[in-house]
Amino acid sequence: MKNNKIVIFLLSLIVLWGCNQDDYADFTAPDEFSDVSWLLSLDRNRDPAYRYDINADTFISFLNLAQNAVSSEWKIEEGNFFLKEGFKSADSLEKYIDDEAGLSITSGKAHVFFRKSGINTVTLINKFNEPVKTNISSDNADRVKVETYDENGLFVVKTEFIFDVYATISPAFSVLKDGVEILKITETDLPSLEDSDSWPTIEIEAATSLTFVDNTTIGRPNFRTWGTPDGVPGTSNLASSVVKFYRLGTFNAGVFKSGRLTPFPQASTEKIIPLKVKVVKSSQPFVFDGALTEDINQKITFRVNGEVNPFTGAEGSFTVNVKNAATGFDQNIPVQSARVNASDAIFIDLTLAAPIYNSDVVTVSYNGAGNIRSADDRLLEAFGPATVKMFFGVSILPGNSHPGFEIAGGNVTNAGATSEFFIPGGNGIGTGTGNGQYGDEWVWQRVDNKSRTGFASMRYKLPNVAAIPIVNLFGFFISDGPNGVPAGTYKVSYWVFIEPGTTLKAFRIEFGNPVTDTKIFDISSAEKGKWVEISNVITFPTTLTGNNRTTLRILSDDNPGVSGAQLMYFDDLSLVPIEVRP
Repeated sequence: MKNNKIVIFLLSLIVLWGCNQDDYADFTAPDEFSDVSWLLSLDRNRDPAYRYDINADTFISFLNLAQNAVSSEWKIEEGNFFLKEGFKSADSLEKYIDDEAGLSITSGKAHVFFRKSGINTVTLINKFNEPVKTNISSDNADRVKVETYDENGLFVVKTEFIFDVYATISPAFSVLKDGVEILKITETDLPSLEDSDSWPTIEIEAATSLTFVDNTTIGRPNFRTWGTPDGVPGTSNLASSVVKFYRLGTFNAGVFKSGRLTPFPQASTEKIIPLKVKVVKSSQPFVFDGALTEDINQKITFRVNGEVNPFTGAEGSFTVNVKNAATGFDQNIPVQSARVNASDAIFIDLTLAAPIYNSDVVTVSYNGAGNIRSADDRLLEAFGPATVKMFFGVSILPGNSHPGFEIAGGNVTNAGATSEFFIPGGNGIGTGTGNGQYGDEWVWQRVDNKSRTGFASMRYKLPNVAAIPIVNLFGFFISDGPNGVPAGTYKVSYWVFIEPGTTLKAFRIEFGNPVTDTKIFDISSAEKGKWVEISNVITFPTTLTGNNRTTLRILSDDNPGVSGAQLMYFDDLSLVPIEVRP
């Protein structure tokens, strides 16, 4: 017997090949060389940590490149199948299931059709006449495991490829009226628009609501979308969405989509909400119902609790007061035009006779004398003064990127054009009286299990300690933008999710490097258990360039008397220009 040396290695380059081509013909190695290697048709464009996470009802092709093996065998688990040659990716794969193969084949190429969700293992067993020396290198060591052992005089190399198979998403949801369930759709229900004549009809008064609740568990979804085009809001991504209906008439409730976003295997499934909503005349007074906003053209719009009949001559019944603390401006600006909104009759538009700015505080009052009536002949009651939510433009920081923690920044101190963030000391809170780690967790950590938008946020988690730890440096840094920040005044804000039981009172943002300004953000009265925007105003007298940055900190100085466990999340840092009144 020759003294053959067998070298085992995992190919770090993952290759795609056509399933109906013989691109990899058998190769006869020299007698002195034996080898175990393979190729897998994984997506090399995906994050390596998630390449072995796949959707159910998809296939992976395997190629055994072992040389001088006495025998080779592929094994799969019950519930999965081998496919015959000759199919294409777009084909119906069920037609190509190799029923004769069972759970084991000995061919060099194997196409595995994954139908069973959860952890699945594909095993490659190569047997040799000689003992081997293993030399394993892989970016996915937890997903590719190699075991060697003797069996009846042969040396066996068993390689296990471990896949996490995500089941097909099966939406499930409920609809409630006044807390009582009126519709329940399970994972197995498949409502169709063709059956709409048999759908139940729920009757509600104008400006009252239904609650739509996501019950989906199958498929491990991480996002949802409610589409209720005749309700308000028309779209929502909340697990429990309260939707009001204003317009009189009978409407289909809408659609519900549940899905998965990257880095997990992307997928989504949509189901119709098989319910008709009949909106009837309200027994309640006709009143202002909120949503008082300024748009990009300085038009003020507000909502009422029912559709409005066209009207004229009501301009003098409105009082619009404008204050600006920075300039001392305090005047009533006449309403030039009051009209029903052209696209949605539950809104009224006001156009003013003079400009307003988003640095103003604007209030609107109505005296009830304008003869504004609903479609069901109710007279709009007086209201106000109510404060207008002013229009602010978009953030100058890049969206869907590091300000929202969508891209891991690593330990980057000067991110430049990528606007990356970094956490001092890798993942912790840097130097000082502690290294930022309690047990196995960091105080500051980017996580992907909670977010306002996208799939990531920054978590602040403190265990049950006597006081907030005092350290020289903790937090993380974000570059102020790819081209610097122009001089001016900005609304700076974070969206925060404060878990119930958290008693933190404030956080701070420091600006510049070295620090040129600091703003304290009060969260003592912020609502817990939901994402809320916390904002402040900052003025940069000169353009920030180069190594300027923002630094988020939670310090004991800003949280006197605070102790015990704390848990909150930060997402979507923004810097929005503020209009200065001349």
